[in-house]
Amino acid sequence: MPFQLFSDLCWNCSKELLGSCSVSPRPAVTLKPRYYLDHFEEMLEFVLTRYPHVIADGHRRFAESFQALNLDARCLYVRLVNRKGNVFLRDYLHYEEINDISSAINELRAADFVRSVHPSDYRDLLRIHTRDTIAKRIRQHVFPPDVKLPRLSSARKAELIDFSMAELPFEEICTSGTVDPFFAQAKTEELGYFLFLYFGRLQSSLNEFALRDLGVMKTLEFKQEFKPRFNSLEIALAAYHYHKILQELYEASADRIEQFIADAPEWPTNDDMEITTLRGRAINKLGTWLERHNDPRALAIHQLSDQFPSTERTVRLLMKEGRSGEASVLLSRLIENPSCDQELLFAEDFYERKFNKKKVGRLTSLLRESPVVFIDESQRNYPEGAVIRLLAGQGTEAWHTENVIWSQLFGLTFWDLLFSDENVVIHNPFDRISKDLGTGQFYQNHKNAIESKLAEFATPNSVIEQLHETFNSHHGSPNHLVSWSDDLFALTTRLVQLAPHGALAHVLRDLTQQWQARRNGFPDLMIIEKNQVRFSEIKAEGDSLRRNQLAQLERLKRAAFPVEVMRVEWIVDPEQDYVVVDVETTGGNTQWNRVTEIGAVRVRNGEIIEEWSSLINPQRRIPSKIVSLTGITDDMVAEAPVFADIADEFRAFLEGAVFVAHRAKFDYGFIKTEYERIDQEFRCPTLCTVVETRRHFPGLPSYSLANLSNHFRIALNSHHRALCDARATAEILLKINEKRMTQQEK
Repeated sequence: MPFQLFSDLCWNCSKELLGSCSVSPRPAVTLKPRYYLDHFEEMLEFVLTRYPHVIADGHRRFAESFQALNLDARCLYVRLVNRKGNVFLRDYLHYEEINDISSAINELRAADFVRSVHPSDYRDLLRIHTRDTIAKRIRQHVFPPDVKLPRLSSARKAELIDFSMAELPFEEICTSGTVDPFFAQAKTEELGYFLFLYFGRLQSSLNEFALRDLGVMKTLEFKQEFKPRFNSLEIALAAYHYHKILQELYEASADRIEQFIADAPEWPTNDDMEITTLRGRAINKLGTWLERHNDPRALAIHQLSDQFPSTERTVRLLMKEGRSGEASVLLSRLIENPSCDQELLFAEDFYERKFNKKKVGRLTSLLRESPVVFIDESQRNYPEGAVIRLLAGQGTEAWHTENVIWSQLFGLTFWDLLFSDENVVIHNPFDRISKDLGTGQFYQNHKNAIESKLAEFATPNSVIEQLHETFNSHHGSPNHLVSWSDDLFALTTRLVQLAPHGALAHVLRDLTQQWQARRNGFPDLMIIEKNQVRFSEIKAEGDSLRRNQLAQLERLKRAAFPVEVMRVEWIVDPEQDYVVVDVETTGGNTQWNRVTEIGAVRVRNGEIIEEWSSLINPQRRIPSKIVSLTGITDDMVAEAPVFADIADEFRAFLEGAVFVAHRAKFDYGFIKTEYERIDQEFRCPTLCTVVETRRHFPGLPSYSLANLSNHFRIALNSHHRALCDARATAEILLKINEKRMTQQEK
C-alpha cells in the first residue's frame, strides 16, 4: 500500500485501530442459555472482592438479597437490567429458560427488586406503549374544551408522549385502568453503583462480557492484580454523583435544573484530581445550559469552578455585564497560572483584543497569514488528500497522519509502562489503558523510567530497534493507542529517523504529562522533503483554526519541527461538472425518515445540460404535514421504485461531478443514508449553495431557496418538488460561480 493512502487505512479502519487492523474469520460461538446471569454474577463477585472498602451497607445488602433469590428470579432480574427502560409490561416478557415468569416477578416484588409503577414513572410507562396505543387512549379520553389535541393521525410518538404527560391522567394509559400489569425496576441506585465501580462509567448492560465470550472483543491478560478504581468510599460516591449529574444534564427537566442550581455550591469537593475534573465538567455543563436559555444565573454557576472552560465563560460573561475590571483581573491570573494550554491561549488572546485593542486574535491572524494553494474543486470532499496529491506531483511525499502517528509512537515507546509494568493501574479485564494516563499522573508515577526512554532518542537507530521489538512482541494486543498496521509502523520509524535532534523527546514528554489534554489537535499532514520532516495543518474554505490545533502547532515549533498552516481555495473550472440535487423526504431525521423524490440537474460551463428525477417509494407512510408541504401523497409513490432500484442509475448520473444542494448537509445526508441501507458507500465532493451565497452575497435578509430565487429573479413555480427546486438551486449556483470566477481572475 502506498504511504499516500495511509489516511484511507486509518479512517476506514477506525475500529480496528483500537486493536488489530487484521481481520481473520472467527469460529462460531454459541452462548450458554443463562450467559447473562453468569456475567452479572461475575461482575458482582469482582466488585465484592476488590471493593470492600467502598461498599456501604446498603450496597452489600443488595448483593446478599440478589444471591438469595431463586434461579428464575435472578435470571429475570438480570434480563430486566439488560432491557431498555425502567418500566415493564408482564405480557412482553418471554424467556424460554425462565420456567415461571409470574412467580419470578412475585419473588422480585417480595425482595423489593421490582415495585409498582408510580406517577413519576409516567414517561417510561408511555415509552413502552406503541404510538397507536397512546393515540387510541387520547381519542377515548374526554378533554376540556380548551385543550388542543395533537394531530393524532400524523403526530410523532414523542409529541403524543409530551401531550399525555401534560393532559392525560396517569391512570388512563394503563390497561383496564389499573397499573397491575406493569411494574418498575427497583434498587436502581445500588445496581448503578455496582456497575459504576466495575466499569468506571454509568452502564446499563453487560454487553462487553458477551462480546468477549463471542470473541468479538479481546481482553488483555495482565500479570499484575487488578487495582481498585477508588481509594475511599467518599471519592467513589463523589465520582458516581458527578457521572449521574453529567448524564442527567443531557435532558434534565426545568425542575431538575432548579435543583441542580440550588445544590451546585454544595457539590462535593476533594483533593482527588478526578473528582476535581468531574466537578469542573458538571459545573460547566450546567452553566452552559443556563447560557443557552439566557438565564442570568449562568455567571454565578461558572464562577463556582476554576477549571477551563468555565473560566473562559466567566470572563466572557463578566465582559458582557460590563464588569471589565473583574474580567481583567481574572485574565491576568489565568495568564500567570493557566490550568491548561487552551486556557492560556484564550486568556492571552482575549486580553490583547479587549484591553490592548488588537483587532484580531492569534487564530485568525495565523489563518489569514497562511499560504494558499489552489486546487480543483472536484476534490472538495477530501482537502487533505487533495494537498497530498498536489505535493506528490511536485515530488514531495506526504501522509494524512493527524493524531494517529503520535498515538502510535507514544504507545510503542512506553508500552511496558502502559501495559506491562507492575505499577500499571488497570481496573478490570476490559480496561485498555492505565488510569494514571487519564488522570495526568503518568509522568509523576514513572518519571525516571520515562526520562530514561526519552534519552534514548539521542540515538534514533537504537529507538527504532526497540520499537521493532515491541511491535513484533505485542502485535495484535488490544489497546487504544497502537494500530498494528505495518504501513503505519514503517512511517513511524521514518519519523524517528528524520526528526530534528531532541524534538521527539520534547513532544513525548509533553504527552506523558498531560495525555488527555494534548493527545488531539496534531496537524493533518506529515511531509517529507529532502530527508526533512515537517507538519502542515490543512484548512479549506470556511474552516477555522481551533485552539487545541494552535497549541499543537506551537508545541511542535518549540520542539524544532517546521510547521505550517496551508489554506486550500477551490478553483472554479468552467468545464467542471456539477450535479445539483434536491430531495423530498418523509421528515427531517435521516435515521427515521426516507426519501420520496429526487431531482437532479447537471451543470457544465454555465449551462444546465441534463436532468434526472424520480419519485421514490419510501416504504412507509408520508405524514400529512409533509403531504401539505410537498404535494407528494402515498398514492403517488405507491407504484414508484424503491431507492435500491434507482441507486445505480442515480450514481451514474452523479459520476465525475461535484454534488451541490441548498443546505447540502440535509440532501447529502439522506442520499448517503439511503445508500448505506443497501450496504453501499456513498462519497462525493460537496458544495452547499447556502454557505456559498452567504460568503459571496453577504448581507441578504434571508438565504432560503424561496428568498434567494426571488432576489435573483429565478422561477420557482413548484417549490418543494425536487426537480423544480434543483433547477432553481442550479441557477443560484451559476450566480455563485460567476462571482467566484470574477474574484479568481483578480
